[in-house]
Amino acid sequence: MALVVTSLLALLISLDVATPVSAHAASYYACKSAGYSCVLDGYNATTMNNNWSAQYYGADTKGGIGTPPHNCTLYAAWMLAHNGLANPGHSWGYADQWGRTLAAQTNHTPAVGSIAWYEGGAMGHVAYVAQINWTNQTVFLVSDNYAGGVDGYTSNGWVPINQPTGYIHLRDQPNVTALATRRRLPIRP
Repeated sequence: MALVVTSLLALLISLDVATPVSAHAASYYACKSAGYSCVLDGYNATTMNNNWSAQYYGADTKGGIGTPPHNCTLYAAWMLAHNGLANPGHSWGYADQWGRTLAAQTNHTPAVGSIAWYEGGAMGHVAYVAQINWTNQTVFLVSDNYAGGVDGYTSNGWVPINQPTGYIHLRDQPNVTALATRRRLPIRP
């Protein structure tokens, strides 16, 4: 128990001192890659333009994405589109604006396929909820992260359910077991 408390305390301290746009993502990695090895379903520099997400969150739109391309809103929107969400016809803004723009679809309860939303930081952060562990109250988040300049990385890992500001429900996935099995996630609570 003391180890768990110490680990949680270290996590909270690391969140307080982190300053990048995706500071919230910086402290939870199970995987961190300058390439695309930590994300799901074939998302990478060549596939990120194969749905409506690039129209609103690509290189010339919200949040600039550097080289190689990395952007949390682009990946979150790409996953929503990949899961079947129709083109919304407009941007939801920078990551910190998503929960306010989509307030009617935002609450504090995660679901697989929902978007974890962080309001703080320079532009906030969004991440895809790939799995939930209700027993230990954690969520497995997957994201692409724009770190400024030409830096960026993909990441995934477990965080406490109450860490994100909220969860946005636009295209939740109904079959959790099949989803995790099909995507072969490196999930360990």
